[in-house]
Amino acid sequence: MPDSAEFENIGDISLLMRGAQNAIKSALSVTSADVVTIICDEASLTVAASLYAASKEAGAKTKAYIFERRIVRPATSLPPEVVRALKVSTVSIYTVHPVQGEFKHRRELINMVEPYNLRHAHMINISADSMMQGMVADYREIYKLTKILEDKISQAKDIHVTGSNGTDLRVTLNPSEAIITSAGVINPGEWSNLPCGEVFTCPLSVDGVYYCDGVVPHDTTVDRFDLARRPLKIDLADARLVHIEGGPGDLAKNVLTAIHSGTNMDKIGMLAVGTNFELLMPIGDKMQDLFVPGVYFSFGRPYSASDVAWSSSAQYIFTAKKTSLHLDGVTIIDNCRYTPEILALAQK
Repeated sequence: MPDSAEFENIGDISLLMRGAQNAIKSALSVTSADVVTIICDEASLTVAASLYAASKEAGAKTKAYIFERRIVRPATSLPPEVVRALKVSTVSIYTVHPVQGEFKHRRELINMVEPYNLRHAHMINISADSMMQGMVADYREIYKLTKILEDKISQAKDIHVTGSNGTDLRVTLNPSEAIITSAGVINPGEWSNLPCGEVFTCPLSVDGVYYCDGVVPHDTTVDRFDLARRPLKIDLADARLVHIEGGPGDLAKNVLTAIHSGTNMDKIGMLAVGTNFELLMPIGDKMQDLFVPGVYFSFGRPYSASDVAWSSSAQYIFTAKKTSLHLDGVTIIDNCRYTPEILALAQK
């Protein structure tokens, strides 16, 4: 039996309902014809309850399963009852705070999406703050904006990234690499992270300086307010790390040690632009802050639509709070906000 009854009296979820309704209606397009399976854990009960309520509100047949009720964690595989439910579902939502050693069951879930024609939302580590901020946008408008940006970036001959804190980068795209989008409108046989909203590619070269005062690699502990006062200065040439300094404490030293611990971890594998225009600023939630309007990048594992000639075993993400994006001399993002002209195109 599913654990759905536990979601009927979970407490006050009113502040989460707008985000939940956007996930259900604008991202997943749930209707009364759908069968929805929600997979959550105890850390995500309140968020899952809001998604459950929104799905029921849309008229869908909805079941929810709590991990800890049916499997010992870390879970290396999906519980059999959950697998059976997914096979007869049209929509699935995974809202779990993962623990070490659980990648295998997440891969099992993702591998079910296409063969069972699921519309799947991956909401890992989602918090109440993310539901009230990152999920409040109409994802159909984010989809339009993302596609507009994809088109503009693909045609740009001069890509310039600046920042009020000193960031100044020139980017050259790789003509053999596609520009990939994650825009939140999920079709049958597809999956997407939520919240989301970004355009990304594996660039040919990135040259200049980037001041990181937002997100640092996930295995590095740092006070985000201290990082804002003392950002990391990252010098880049030909899409590789040249020098890194600054940051609070031993951050630069620790990051450099991690980057030098493997092959090609000093090479940029992804350059991305956030397109969730409802996000006004980073909030310290690494799963949401990546989608704030602006430019960020990662060293290591290449995020590529094709087979690149290099590989790496890890990914280290760096973001800045307030960057601007200029394409062929035209400002598209100004200090972390899309210009009114660009937003008007997305909201037509």
